[in-house]
Amino acid sequence: MFQYLLLTCIEKLRGERTVSGIFHLLTGKRSSQTMQDAKGYRLDNYFAVYTDLERESLDNEIGNLERRGCIRMENDAYPALTVHGKKALEEYAGPALTAFDGMAKHTIIHVFRQRLNLLIQTWTNINASISSFVPMVDDPEVQQWVKRMYAGQKGKLTRTTHDLFDELQVILNTCHSLEAGIFTYRMTGGGVIGLTVEQLAREFKITEMDVRICLEHMYYRLYQVSEESFPILSSCKTGLGGTSLVTESAKRTYHYLEQGYSLDDIVSLRRLKKSTIQDHVVEAALVDSSFRFEPFMRKAEVEEIIMVAQRLDTKRLKRIKEALDGRYDYFQLRLALAVAQHFYKERKLL
Repeated sequence: MFQYLLLTCIEKLRGERTVSGIFHLLTGKRSSQTMQDAKGYRLDNYFAVYTDLERESLDNEIGNLERRGCIRMENDAYPALTVHGKKALEEYAGPALTAFDGMAKHTIIHVFRQRLNLLIQTWTNINASISSFVPMVDDPEVQQWVKRMYAGQKGKLTRTTHDLFDELQVILNTCHSLEAGIFTYRMTGGGVIGLTVEQLAREFKITEMDVRICLEHMYYRLYQVSEESFPILSSCKTGLGGTSLVTESAKRTYHYLEQGYSLDDIVSLRRLKKSTIQDHVVEAALVDSSFRFEPFMRKAEVEEIIMVAQRLDTKRLKRIKEALDGRYDYFQLRLALAVAQHFYKERKLL
């Protein structure tokens, strides 16, 4: 499963990004470059879906794929799919991982997961007359949320717990058997302690990395389908919304931009390097479809850069810059490609 994820990333990156780029994507590095890669290569769904991934583990998996002949390393750093790798993707029969929506939802999925896990633990323990237990989630806000849910259902907790079980069962019956099994064995409550990641890996004869990806995807799936027909699961989403993904520093810069300050003015006001402020501008352009690029570039300039990038079929800035005879700096190139993500979808510019 994790190797399928890696092969998918490598296929879409087309040999234009290093292993570091994949690592930053999966762990959710909040940099304009990583966000631009995620958007530009249509990998934003996988952004931050494996935040605790260790670089050594990733390198080992890349090495395994290379030894299996699924990938080759170009210029000793850029992984690219081989014919065997493409075949491996085509023949993959595991969970499809289609529910991931990392760039938009990775922060709220974390809260959703904690709420659901603690809710299950609390309700099932109380129904089993276990009133004293160590909560599996130590976040005070999540604990308070579960307490409020308990208070609202106290008089009918047994029925509500059965309803939650029924909701989960309906959804799990539509999932891949591996996902359903791992999720079920992971649950803690009613006097039962869920299996650890290591135990799950042994039980299902897969890697620990596969287990982590499988579990993460299940919470995205539960979040995705928990609408009106699943009222208890849906309640776990209360008050949760999407994230702009713009860093706090970038938000402050964007605030000045909205007030009409120039790039140089903001550099002076914020006492940051010009390159840092430029990063913030690109970051804002990536996540805000209404971003106004006109203070920085003319529409004709943006169009020219995008057309050249399309003609070359690349997002490598160096190649685009050379093809344009160096008439644009890297900030302008990055900004144009960032703006293109929105206009490409809406067919306004291209």
